[in-house]
Amino acid sequence: MRSISVHVHGADESESDALTRQLRAELLELDVDSVDLDGKGTPPEHSKGVDPATLTTLVVAVSSSPVLVELARALRDWITRAADRKITITAADGRALEITGARAREDQRLIETFLESGEDTAS
Repeated sequence: MRSISVHVHGADESESDALTRQLRAELLELDVDSVDLDGKGTPPEHSKGVDPATLTTLVVAVSSSPVLVELARALRDWITRAADRKITITAADGRALEITGARAREDQRLIETFLESGEDTAS
């Protein structure tokens, strides 16, 4: 099983949160194993808040290569809806790829290659 993180960048916390939730809903329609908000940002007891970055980062688990191609297309389609959209995809091995809406159409093969490369991770 492979796990990747997708961080959604927005103009402010509210926009980032809305975009992240929209992307999560669309990714859940794919044959992915799971799409969850990054749980690393759970606040300590009695704290006043959560790190906003954890609310805008999705962790996507995928167990088959065909689904990786489907995921790459879904990310490309989602981000090309607005030229100012930007995401950072981070693989389990730490490699990162930043994609913007203005360039995503040209970067389709780059996204697919990025998602397909790397080692499988244990579940």
